[in-house]
Amino acid sequence: MKILGFLIILAGVAFGIYFGIYFMLFCGIMQIVENINPLNAKEIAIGVLRVMFFEIGFIPVSLGSTIGLYLMERI
Repeated sequence: MKILGFLIILAGVAFGIYFGIYFMLFCGIMQIVENINPLNAKEIAIGVLRVMFFEIGFIPVSLGSTIGLYLMERI
């Protein structure tokens, strides 16, 4: 069970980094930059929101760490 707990922690961290950094931050900045030339206010606003809330990627990290630590200690 210790190995499974460690793998869940590792998967949570990997998914959190992917979701937070790449999907929310990087893609949000790219969405803002791509929609400036033909001014599209809705897409720019969605891009700004993605950049503002990129720390949502911390949720999978915290859930994976909690579940993985529980499996490592209790079971």
